[in-house]
Amino acid sequence: MIPFDQYARHDDSRMCEWIDGALALLPSLSQAQAHVRDLLLQMLGEYVEMNGIGLVIPAPFAIRMPEEMRRGREPDLLFVPNEFVETVQESYVNSHGVGLVVEVSDARNRRLDRVEKFRDYQQAGIPEYWIVDVDRREASFFVLVRRRYVRAQLDERGYYHSRALRGFAFAPATLWA
Repeated sequence: MIPFDQYARHDDSRMCEWIDGALALLPSLSQAQAHVRDLLLQMLGEYVEMNGIGLVIPAPFAIRMPEEMRRGREPDLLFVPNEFVETVQESYVNSHGVGLVVEVSDARNRRLDRVEKFRDYQQAGIPEYWIVDVDRREASFFVLVRRRYVRAQLDERGYYHSRALRGFAFAPATLWA
């Protein structure tokens, strides 16, 4: 049994998550996943910085889920709004301070991102969740409505308008260009 605080300080050379007191190793990002993650980090990071609305943090960085869940998740990207920035610790943030999580998926971690993490992020009350699948070249966006994720749609021009990042919109198709 490994305490959460020890997990949160783990070696950054391997991504892992904390599940019921044990470490679960995650596959390293593929080249395609890393490319898409970096594009999203640049877009989101620039928007958040220009508008002074919080922090965008790439993995490896843990989210401490509510105590009863006994989980520590490491999304590929997360957004912490200004009102919670001061709660960010050196290697983790509590889930109540997270406004958005992004997972960049492929065949190796599709089930984890679409089923297990979907359930955990929803249960933890994280307001917005994006799953970007590089193999399928598709992006799915979910927003929390009455404690349940509801799929958000693109507008008529193919843009997604984030609720967590007010005023931010982008066309997911640009990720595959």
